[in-house]
Amino acid sequence: MKAETISVNDIRAIGVGGQLQVTMPDYKATVSARNLVSYVRKAYPREDGMTYKTSTDVKTNTITISVAPQED
Repeated sequence: MKAETISVNDIRAIGVGGQLQVTMPDYKATVSARNLVSYVRKAYPREDGMTYKTSTDVKTNTITISVAPQED
């Protein structure tokens, strides 16, 4: 999907094994979204033992946020 921004609620709504792929308007928005995921990871730890992982495609300004098992 394409979006100007993503929210904390968008990230927290991702279910186990799910992912959210968003094309942002520019690189700065992509970095901001990645930083928001880091904030959510620390401020709202998941109770199911999973965590949020991110990957970015700088050519298309796309961020993929997924829920995966936490690594020790």
